[in-house]
Amino acid sequence: MNRILPIAGALLIATLGATAANASAATDAWVAKTKAALQAKVEAAGLADDGKVVKIKVRLDYAGAEAVQVAQTSGSADFDNAVKSAAKEADVPRPPSELVGRSVTFTLGQP
Repeated sequence: MNRILPIAGALLIATLGATAANASAATDAWVAKTKAALQAKVEAAGLADDGKVVKIKVRLDYAGAEAVQVAQTSGSADFDNAVKSAAKEADVPRPPSELVGRSVTFTLGQP
């Protein structure tokens, strides 16, 4: 009976490790897909060829983007606001549960 408990503990740890690996892969995939959607929206708005780059922070809820704010300016308030507006209109996919309530920062534009 004493041998069963360590084996059960090892199985639990292995299961938790696999869950964390899957969550990380889901998060990475979501970040890549979302960045592509945001960048496409910026390009469609004609903002990608200005030679400017802005970092935006997207706060997430269960449905997707809850709030968008400028995390690092490009040096142009007009450009920053235009990118922020474009990002708000982007079709952001529903985030994985481990990202809900968190913020993710994206770098958009073309240097």
